[in-house]
Amino acid sequence: MLERAGLSQADRRFIIGRSGGCCNKCRIQVFKENEFREQATLADDAHICAYSEGGPRGDEPGSPSDRNARENIILLCKLCHSEIDQQPLKFTPASLKNIREAHYAWIDSRLGEACVTKPIFHYLLYLNVPRVDMYAVTNSIPLPQVDFKTAQNFHDLGFDAGRVMASYTTILNNEDILAHRVKKQDCISRFEVGYYCFIDSIDFYTVAIDKQNDLQVAWASDKSIIYRSFADWKLICQIDPRWITTSTAFVTLRSAHIKLCGLVRINRIDTEEHKVIASPLFLAQPGGLFNAD
Repeated sequence: MLERAGLSQADRRFIIGRSGGCCNKCRIQVFKENEFREQATLADDAHICAYSEGGPRGDEPGSPSDRNARENIILLCKLCHSEIDQQPLKFTPASLKNIREAHYAWIDSRLGEACVTKPIFHYLLYLNVPRVDMYAVTNSIPLPQVDFKTAQNFHDLGFDAGRVMASYTTILNNEDILAHRVKKQDCISRFEVGYYCFIDSIDFYTVAIDKQNDLQVAWASDKSIIYRSFADWKLICQIDPRWITTSTAFVTLRSAHIKLCGLVRINRIDTEEHKVIASPLFLAQPGGLFNAD
């Protein structure tokens, strides 16, 4: 994993964020979680020029003196890492840097343009901290200093939950949000996997959002979701209860009908069922909880 290379935490966050959490070669998501909420990292910190001179590309002329510098690291899944290190004549330093830069450009294309007009977020109902952090690193947005310690959800943070939410709210209000904008009349069939989309103030419906123990089963049956139809297509946002910010937000998100805005990432597109499945980074009611229009 990335720690094995002795990378600084700042470099580690940069590489993961800039890569969008994807292998730079095959572009699969390299961070997985199962129905028991067990996490697995399927990524390696692949050295473009090996850490040791006897390793793949380790004796290339012009190899950096600091082999752990971020310029010498490319985020790869384990399969691609193995292929690249076993074929050093094919995967030269120049070709690996081209692969990395092409991937970074692909990530940039998923972001879209800056949403310069957006509502003020006084109160966040939902805040998926790992996804927001990854998005923030990709966009060079400064992050709040938050120590989650052993907390697995917002409820575990106790009184600190409000401080965490306020810190992120301030950042989201002050920074440009790069994303493809979604309005109520839009055609969402044009979306692609990996797109970040900013949802304008739109009415959504909610289905069985509860403290699910098996989210994969719930999501497979279209539960623990919010959704909206766009012509003959449906945008489905999968909700993980751990990222619901407060008890009040929990009640609000369980209502049958709610007006929301926020940022989501497109994870999957079902062309047969005309469904676009997304993960929210954050959700808010326009104008704040007590000032919704």
